[in-house]
Amino acid sequence: MMRFTSTLAIAATLSLLSLGAQAAAPSNWPAGARDAFVNDCSAAASQNVDAKTAKAHCDCGADKINAELSTAEIKELMTNQNASPELKNKAVAAISSCKVVKKK
Repeated sequence: MMRFTSTLAIAATLSLLSLGAQAAAPSNWPAGARDAFVNDCSAAASQNVDAKTAKAHCDCGADKINAELSTAEIKELMTNQNASPELKNKAVAAISSCKVVKKK
């Protein structure tokens, strides 16, 4: 779980250019999985931006994954390091619109 979570977190940090926001939706995340994703993502993203910006970026990514993937798909990604490339790409595509502006 951690390895793919870290992969998603790194992918999320690669999209650092402008912040997107989304209204809250019913959660498709399995219990505790969203927090684990946001924590891992924030740790990775904070290497490039301040902690507040990193968390906002990762919360956006978690919301986008929630909107685009089913509970079963999220669970598959979080628990199976051998999840299909198509599913991994779907998750990365979902978070690609969550971008932040790096401070100069």
